[in-house]
Amino acid sequence: MNARRSAGFTLLEILVVTVILSVIGLMAYRGFGEARVAVEASREHLDRLREVQQALHLLATDFRELAPRPVREPVGDGHRAALLRDPNAVSVVELSRGGWPNHAATPRGTVQRVVYLLEDGALLRRHWNVTDPMLSDEPVERRLLPRLRRFEIRYMNSGREWVSQWPPFGGPGDAGRWS
Repeated sequence: MNARRSAGFTLLEILVVTVILSVIGLMAYRGFGEARVAVEASREHLDRLREVQQALHLLATDFRELAPRPVREPVGDGHRAALLRDPNAVSVVELSRGGWPNHAATPRGTVQRVVYLLEDGALLRRHWNVTDPMLSDEPVERRLLPRLRRFEIRYMNSGREWVSQWPPFGGPGDAGRWS
């Protein structure tokens, strides 16, 4: 009888091993599925973080290169301030920035007019290839941040108070001043 028992496994032993392997396989499959979902979620978060970092880098560069150059109104004889934020306007901020490299030596200046606006749930950056754009000049548009609910920029005035309008209401009438 001992010789017969050592020759193989009983049906019950095979069934127990099959059940154990099935449970282990099911746990491994579920773990793999959860890991795959976590990797996808991480990839989406990293992509969004990259978008935010690129947008903030561009915004910071534009503000760092701020130039005291007001621009002419597209229509009429007026001027727009070098840094402009009107709470009643569509744009989030409008500014003149210097430091626009001209490596190709094209006929244009090195000051660029830039507008940031929130449109259809996305932050857009528009710039013109001329400093004083007219209505016929089409802006170059770049979509920076999709899926954005709100975007706000505040400015600290000379009284060290945060304001959302620039130039400050009732401030100096010079359109070229920003401080």
